[in-house]
Amino acid sequence: MRCFLLLIPASIPLLVGPMHAGDTAWQLHLDRASTVGGRASISSSGTQNRRVETTSPNRPGEVTEEKLQVTYKAVHQVQAVDPKGRATEMLLQIERLTTDDGSGLMEQFAAGTLITAKAAGDRTHYQLGREALEGTLADALDLAGAKLPNIREPSEDAVFLNQRLRHPGERWNADPKRLAEAIAATSPFIIHPEASSAEISFDELLTEGTVPALSTTTKYKIIPAVLRGSSAGEKLAQSHITSTTVRLFPLDPSLPIVKETLETSMKLLQYGPLNSTTETTFNREVTRHCDPLPDGELPLAPPAGTPR
Repeated sequence: MRCFLLLIPASIPLLVGPMHAGDTAWQLHLDRASTVGGRASISSSGTQNRRVETTSPNRPGEVTEEKLQVTYKAVHQVQAVDPKGRATEMLLQIERLTTDDGSGLMEQFAAGTLITAKAAGDRTHYQLGREALEGTLADALDLAGAKLPNIREPSEDAVFLNQRLRHPGERWNADPKRLAEAIAATSPFIIHPEASSAEISFDELLTEGTVPALSTTTKYKIIPAVLRGSSAGEKLAQSHITSTTVRLFPLDPSLPIVKETLETSMKLLQYGPLNSTTETTFNREVTRHCDPLPDGELPLAPPAGTPR
């Protein structure tokens, strides 16, 4: 889920100073609609690691590991939105995408390469000309920040019952039932509402570069009870997902988020038939910066070409 500021006091220029920041109540809206033609320069860096270990009394253990590190810079332009204002299609003008999956650094595209991103359920499909980008390239673009919202993504304002003014230093919890519904709608997990939690805090007013912004921190502790799609006889136990996201929002409500840092850790322990077990661990860290750009147009179609 994503967090944006929509409604702010009219007297912003008089309230930015530190003497007044803690005395001012702000209406935080955690959802903001995209607009067709909106553009921003995105830069990011991130890493993710996945390890899967399977053991069985009658077979030797198996371990697989996947690692990915990315550095990214591109201009994003919104091409289409759904009725709720969520971007469903984006044009990416790549300046740089560097990946390292353990085999060394690789520069993936020439500067100026155009890629189309389209939302498809909880996935984003990437297209370079007539070629679909999959595997490591798709994972790298997702990690870098090109992934589009899940079309079933619920309102974060609704999940956090966020309807009143907040002061810096305030923190509040998500509604347990709505949190469980949101997790079920956007992931393969079903959770017990009483076992999981999410908390958001409005931290402070600060300046990012020259942009006055509001800082929030969101923490999730999710205990999955069921993994949809599991085979008969499989069950989860001793599993958890934790996540912390810090986001900065410009005071100008027409501007998007200016910075986001995300840390996620997951452990899934699956018990299968014949006393087999599968332990999956996953860790992700990413930082993204966004610099809004004036309205303009990128070329309508990517040039012919293939990834390097």
